[in-house]
Amino acid sequence: MPDDLVIKPEVGSDSLQPFALGDIFLGATLLNVADDDHAGDGRIFQFDKGFNQKAILHTPDTTHLVKGLMFGLDGVLWAFDTSDHAILQVGKDGKRLPNAVYPKRPWSSGFFDKAGNLFLYEHITGTISDVPEKYRPMQKTLPGAGDKVGDGNVYKFAPDGTLLETYETETSTSFAGYLGVTSCTLHPSEQYITYTTETSKRIMRFDIVNNRQMEDLYTLPEDQREYILCLNYCAGGQLLVTRGAKFEVIDEDGKVARTYPLEGPGWATIKESADQKHILVTSFFNGTVLKIDKDSGETVGSTQVDVERALAGVAEFVG
Repeated sequence: MPDDLVIKPEVGSDSLQPFALGDIFLGATLLNVADDDHAGDGRIFQFDKGFNQKAILHTPDTTHLVKGLMFGLDGVLWAFDTSDHAILQVGKDGKRLPNAVYPKRPWSSGFFDKAGNLFLYEHITGTISDVPEKYRPMQKTLPGAGDKVGDGNVYKFAPDGTLLETYETETSTSFAGYLGVTSCTLHPSEQYITYTTETSKRIMRFDIVNNRQMEDLYTLPEDQREYILCLNYCAGGQLLVTRGAKFEVIDEDGKVARTYPLEGPGWATIKESADQKHILVTSFFNGTVLKIDKDSGETVGSTQVDVERALAGVAEFVG
């Protein structure tokens, strides 16, 4: 990556620039805490649609990875500190807003339906004893729930914040062993959600109309040394799925329609661009974001932020 595309971590402020159509936002925490490899100075990077840097927002009130970036229907930017049970918000003018007030849970991220209802999903599940000792410093127990750290469920909230539904979603075996719903997306029909447990072999679905688990959309063979990382629906119903050194497009019948190879492992968050002609995909490992033409598979834009194992969210402002 050319040196002039690498954004240095010491540049930043307490606000972003006013949002413009096509702006790209990245959650990229500077991991500078010696005894916790997920902790450090939180930051949100802002680029224009051509990947020219506009601003870096420092988030001194966060403790761990700033992740799961998304936009509300009103254009407000949301970001999550799963470990601290915090939901950050930034207005379209680039200024921080008060954190969103929802139950204190290990939220991974969320999304809205067309009616403005909010779906939030829990990154972890189980009790503190289920968490490997290395990762216990980054976990909080749920208020009033003893040693429980999460339920791995998905929750639906009305626009006024009222809890409407709790979806008791199945989760799957992961490397860490305590992960819940780590990536989740709403099907364009708004009849069901599709989700995964990071580093598992399952793409699961849940009927949000009838509140019931559905058959998996896609399952990798047990003897295959590959895993599911993150996923997101395209507007047309095709599912984008990162698989480490590649991403796949899976059709509505659970078949792999196309595979896009990528250089190196660690490719994680993925989203279709607003123009529906490009795909944004990020590397958790080395801080790279690529803009890829869906038809040709060619990279038409890219940049890199100066982090390792910390690029954990991407969002595009669509107005």
